[in-house]
Amino acid sequence: MEKRMTSAPLALLLLILFAPPLLAQDQPVRRDPLGTRLINTATPYAVERHTLEVMFTHRFQQAIQDGDSHNLWGLDSGADVGLGLAWGLTSRADVSVLRSSFQEDYELAGKLLVLEQSPRRPVSLAARLGIDHLGRVGAVDPSRPFAQVIVSRRFKRGNGPAIDLQLAPSWVRATERLRNAFNVPVGLAFSFPKGRAIEIEVIPKNRDLAGSVTAWHAAFSQTVGGHVFEIVLGNSRAVTVDQALGGDFAGGFASGDVRLGFNLIRNFGF
Repeated sequence: MEKRMTSAPLALLLLILFAPPLLAQDQPVRRDPLGTRLINTATPYAVERHTLEVMFTHRFQQAIQDGDSHNLWGLDSGADVGLGLAWGLTSRADVSVLRSSFQEDYELAGKLLVLEQSPRRPVSLAARLGIDHLGRVGAVDPSRPFAQVIVSRRFKRGNGPAIDLQLAPSWVRATERLRNAFNVPVGLAFSFPKGRAIEIEVIPKNRDLAGSVTAWHAAFSQTVGGHVFEIVLGNSRAVTVDQALGGDFAGGFASGDVRLGFNLIRNFGF
């Protein structure tokens, strides 16, 4: 069964793609301080050339509403931990690997920034290809190739916050219960002075799959001493493309769940 794109994301994607012509002399907008990711979904931007990005993801398994004061509302529960590395091949291309402890999921990907927004370029546009591989013994369809087109636009007026809108039409060959899954993750970010940002991310449920659940996340990020620290609230624990795209995360989650987590990101130049 396959996911059909909803009309609203598709219309918005067409609107920002068929915009004014692109001119090479335009100066690009300031890049997203998070670099390669919003919360779980990749941004269009590549790691800078000869730069190593190190990322840790941490998602508590127990929902806050299922805990109490004796376990600090889920903070004493187990957690899914991810370790990721990304290397900037050029200023527009990088390669990355992420290993999530849930089902021993390894994600290997390459990303190319095709267009970067400027005063006369309406959007930033990137292509991302990769594969997820489950190392867990007995996993069905352990190798799961995926493809993503990531489109973003930044809006900025005066001294107000910068607003980034992002769409990521995506396909993966297998999720927990789908052979081919299509979806359009949507992201929204508000960037403030002093390295602060508020981010929202939604992955719609698959209408062709009974029991599929919309995944949502919200985060507050702060740049501190060269690190980006992101406090995350959301219902799903999925951080890789194959686990997130179908709305059928094997660990199970419900629309009303609220789980705590965080991302920690650091870049090292060489």
